[in-house]
Formats: sequence, C-alpha cells, structure tokens
Amino acid sequence: MWWYLSDLARFKSERLGLDALAANADWLTPLGWRTDDAKRLIFDADITIGIRTYPVFLSYPAHFPNTPPSVYPRGEQTTLWSNHQFGPGGELCLEYRPDNWTSDVTGAMLLESAHRLLFTENPPEGKAERVPSAHEVSLGQSLRTRTFRLLMTRKLADFFAEMQAGEMLKGNMLVHCRPESNVYIIDKVTKSDGEVWINPDVPPTLSSETYERTVPILRIAKDQALPPTSNPADYKTAIAALGFEENASIIVILKGSKAHCFWGAAEYAIQFATIPQEPEVRRLDDSHERLRGMSVAVIGCGSLGSKVATMLARSGVENFYLVDDDLLLPDNLVRHDLDWRDVGTHKVDAVTQRIKNVNPNAKVYVRKVRMAGQEASGSAETAITSLLARDLIINATANPNVHNLVSAVAESAAKPVVWAEVYGGGFGGLIARYRPGVEPSPQLMRRAIENWFAERSYQPKAATKDYATGGEGPPMIADDADVTSIAAATARLAIDTLLSRDPSYFPVPVYVLGLAPEEGLFTQAFETYPIPMPEAPPLEKAMTLSAEEATAEIVEIAKIFDVK
Repeated sequence: MWWYLSDLARFKSERLGLDALAANADWLTPLGWRTDDAKRLIFDADITIGIRTYPVFLSYPAHFPNTPPSVYPRGEQTTLWSNHQFGPGGELCLEYRPDNWTSDVTGAMLLESAHRLLFTENPPEGKAERVPSAHEVSLGQSLRTRTFRLLMTRKLADFFAEMQAGEMLKGNMLVHCRPESNVYIIDKVTKSDGEVWINPDVPPTLSSETYERTVPILRIAKDQALPPTSNPADYKTAIAALGFEENASIIVILKGSKAHCFWGAAEYAIQFATIPQEPEVRRLDDSHERLRGMSVAVIGCGSLGSKVATMLARSGVENFYLVDDDLLLPDNLVRHDLDWRDVGTHKVDAVTQRIKNVNPNAKVYVRKVRMAGQEASGSAETAITSLLARDLIINATANPNVHNLVSAVAESAAKPVVWAEVYGGGFGGLIARYRPGVEPSPQLMRRAIENWFAERSYQPKAATKDYATGGEGPPMIADDADVTSIAAATARLAIDTLLSRDPSYFPVPVYVLGLAPEEGLFTQAFETYPIPMPEAPPLEKAMTLSAEEATAEIVEIAKIFDVK
C-alpha cells in the first residue's frame, strides 16, 4: 500500500507543512498535488528568485518517510540550474540526502533547501557564491549517462606527457562494446620514426575480444581551443584547422595533462567522457612483490584449478604452466571460472586467456596432456620435466593416480606440492601441502588423511565420473560458492608456500574445511579440522661408489655413445 494511505497522519503532517510554508514564504507558489504513473505523490510548485522563476516538483518516494523526497526541475528543462545537480534537468543535490536522511525531515524542509541552494548560486543582486559540496560525485555517478568513454592508463598518460605541441601520431584503438557503453582503449602508438610503442597496461589478449581502429593523436598548445561540438560543420572546420583530415571520424587531442576524444559525422559531433588514469596505490603487501619472480604449475584446469590459477595471477604470480587435456563444455559453467566465450576450447587455452586478461605481464605455458592417463611416454615425460622446473606444483585434479605420480616425482626432485579437493555434496573440502624436509612424503600424508577419516567412520563422497571421457560414475554435486571457498583457501596456502613465510600462516600441513553441516563430520559451516603430520623422516643416504667403481660405470656409459 502507498505510504500516504497507510500513514494518513504523516500525509496530513506533510500537507499542512507545505501549506504553512507557502503561506509564509513569498518565494514559493504552490500549484497543487498529483501522482505520477507509479502512483508516487507529487507536489508542484514554483520557486521565484528575483525576476526568475524555477518550476519544480517535489517527488515523494514509495518508501517515504524511510527514504527522502527529491526536488526536480518541472517540464522540459535542458539547462543546468546548479553545480549541485545531477545533470541538466536532473535532481537537485540538497542538504538532505540518502546518506544523512532521518525520517523526521519533511518535504517542506526539502523545498527550503532547494531555495537556499538556488538563491545562493543565483542571487537577484550581488555576486553569486559557491555552495560548498557536502560530498563529491563519484566517477561512476558522473558517467552514468555517458555511452562513449576513453580509458586512460598510467603508462599511456606517461607516454602522452612526452609528446610535444604540434606532434601528431597514429594510435591503435580497441573498442570494447557493451550494451550500455563503448569503452575505447589505446594499446599501441606508432611514433614518428616508425617505432611502435606498446601500452604495457593493456593485456595483448584483449584485442581478440574487441574491435580495432586507427586514430590520430595530436597534442595542442595550452592556449589552443578544443573543437566545438554544438555544430557539426563548425567542428569539421575546427579539426581541419588543427591539422586533422576533415572526414576523420574519431580523433584524440591532448591538451595539458588531459586527453580528449571526439567523434564527428555529418549529422553530429560528440566528445567522449574520459576515464582518468588511476593513481598508483598499493593494494598488496610488500611480500607479494616476490611472487612476480616465481613460477607455478597447475595440474587440472577445471572449476577448482581455474579459480586457483586466476587468484594467483591477481596476487602477482607471472609464470604459469598449465596441464589439462579437457575441453570447456556448457555444463561446466555452473562452477567454472570461465564463461560462454570459451566454450568448446581447451581449458588450458581458455585459462591462459583468463590469466593474461587479469595480469598482462603473465607468461603462460600449456600442455594438453592427461597426467597419469593414456598418453605417449614422450609426452608424459616432457610434461613431468616442465613440472619440475616450477617453484610450486598445484594438483587440482582430486585424482588418486595423478596424486601418486605427482607425489613421487615431486619428492624425488624436492619440489613443494599443494593439493586440494572439494567433497561431493559441496559441504566442504580439503587443502594440503608437502614441503621437502618439512612434511613426510605426500603418499604418507595421504595415508594419514585416510586414517583420520577412518577414525571418524566417515568416507568423503568423491566424484567418480570422468567428465572428459564420459566414464561412468556420479557427477560432483557442488555449486560455485562451494568450489570458490576451497579455491580461495588453496590459493592462500599456495602463496604461503611460495613466500616461505616464517612463521607460516598455516601451522599444520592439512586442513579439512567445513562449508555446511554434514552428519558424522561437520556440525556447522566454517568448522575446520587441522590434521597434524609427523616431521619429515631423515633423508636416506644415497648409495655411494668408490672412485674405481665410478670410473668403471663411466666407461660403461661411454660405450653406449661409442659410434661403431
């Protein structure tokens, strides 16, 4: 029910308050009540200041008095009345707003606030004053109605700052089209000597998802005027005088520290909104800088592995090796980090694109092989060799055969391993890590984990269906939030391992994480069980040979290479 029917006492109070204001304020002319198409209550009035009349209406929202009324210009108003207004013809930004509203404020007080604002900025006599702003309009608010937007980045701004007045260069512009906006991004600029400058802030992969066009870029002197956009003919004359071709569609003009983008046609000329470069603000702690020089292998680029890889890329890791032979199919989208743009592609290729889109500096290497599966021995050996060249191996397959293989090769090469799995049903999961010389072998750790569950007479539900080959077995039941929760914990454990934090954020190597009640295991969400492990056993002494025995073996090896 509308507030003015459900709260008749408040309606009476509002009505009498506005009547009293009109009787005592010679600047207010009441014009009566009405409702709009949504049955919101409207009070029309004129505010007179000197010889000028401002036609306004006071609009009561559906949830009044819990949300504030608004004061708007009435009729087809195309001019800006105030610096405290949301665009020409838009709502006036007054003293009482959603951020400071209390239900005892009345509509009459809103009209008084509107009068004070307009009177101060447009007095009938004397000098106009600037009304101090109680808040700053956000970038998002200012661009809500702007469709065409030029995006500046820090490196692009630095490059533009070096251009001299009168210098015109050729840029490559990526056009990122969305239903509500078109964003224009300059990713390359050809210098006067023919050298191409590449914007390092823009992922090279972005060009495959955008349109490209060439755009002239000119720096003008600070005392030169920008072309007018009110008349297309005047616009064409002005850009021709600056040195642009008269039929140039999109141009960029640099003036001072700002970039201005224009689009001209026979019927119109418009200026784009410019999204300024962000100030450089540190968002990660200093230790994350070390991640830039580290490499990670991710085995399994399914729902868990894809999320972990993307999180690590956002955290600063710039070198990845991805191993998976599977394709992304439509049903994977229920919890995968990718979307319909990647359906039908190999997961390693799509995750590569994803990583580079969030971290333009990332280098990603891939192998489309099935670890511990039916593959040529040479392919498997190459994949394993590349695994061992990384600082950390992450096993996101939840496949026991892969776990055994990775555990064996990682232990022999003294490489740390992180592994994780989501339990069927989405009620929880497990994260674990092996660090050479700190934890026992991954095979022993796995046995200890199985014993931990056996002591509780509980066996986690594991998905046995092979999605890639269509093998028999039930699918894993879990939603995106379930997988993301375990992926986030896995990524944090991986970062802790890469940074060798001392003390570690994770004092034990294995955690069973609860996301929902599960009979026999968890009583509630976020219930966590750390599983301690014994210290790593002392390394076995390698078999040694005497000098004579070593020499004899070298002779035998030499015979193998001896060309007959």
